[in-house]
Amino acid sequence: MPQERRPSRLEEQILEILEKAEREPRWRRLLRQLRRPRVRMPRPGRRWPRLELPRDTALLAAAFLIALLALLMRDWSRTLALFLAILSLLAFFTPVARQLVAGDRWTPDRPRRWRGRDIDLPPPRRGLSGWIRYQWWRLRNRR
Repeated sequence: MPQERRPSRLEEQILEILEKAEREPRWRRLLRQLRRPRVRMPRPGRRWPRLELPRDTALLAAAFLIALLALLMRDWSRTLALFLAILSLLAFFTPVARQLVAGDRWTPDRPRRWRGRDIDLPPPRRGLSGWIRYQWWRLRNRR
């Protein structure tokens, strides 16, 4: 008589877990999927670009707000108003100074080439200004 092999304890536990998973109600599986963090995939169709201001634009806006605050403070404290006005001028001219120090980083030294031909890569589509630049690039490079 062939001896019947009895499953080990580990195999029994695995079978038990599998049976329990098959018996699990559908609502519990759906709830578990909802709790699990998912990677967001972009939805097809037209989406409006996010409004993202570059840091230079934020500095210009801050310069304007600090100048407005200096105007409001001039009757209470002339020293504070003068300090805020100087701070406003610094915030206004910081992007210009940054560009002078960094040099002209926006254009490459020579055009990018591949197999002897110049390539024109699309600009990044970050923020509203990037989206506008990309649309302009697309209009120019229609073939």
